Amino acid sequence: MADRDLPAEVDYRKDRRVTWKVFAGIAGILAALTIAYLPSEEAAGIVMLAVATLLAVVCGVFLWRAAARIDEGPGEEEETGVEFLPTSSPWPFGIGLGATLVLNGLLIGTWFLVPGVALLGVSIAGFARQSRHRFDR
Repeated sequence: MADRDLPAEVDYRKDRRVTWKVFAGIAGILAALTIAYLPSEEAAGIVMLAVATLLAVVCGVFLWRAAARIDEGPGEEEETGVEFLPTSSPWPFGIGLGATLVLNGLLIGTWFLVPGVALLGVSIAGFARQSRHRFDR
């Protein structure tokens, strides 16, 4: 009975188009809110709304390009090579923590900034080394 309800082939191309359209809609709404918030002359709110708009646009463009790349077919990915990011790695956590310390160090002082720069540098180097090590095999 359940087999009769399922179509023989499911076309997911429409689903791929919906995701970027959602982010485009969010970006449009946030842009309208940013423009409506301009008369308040509150710099922090305007900047936060503008940055949120920009992030929604970036996500929408990324998903739009990914959907277009998938619609082109599988031959395109095989020719360009495979990108690799390590699946289990402590380095992304170190990069995030280091970036947090660096940004807070810019506000608080050098006692946050110096360890943050060191941790960020070591984490980026470790992540790059681990990623390159995959291709040496």
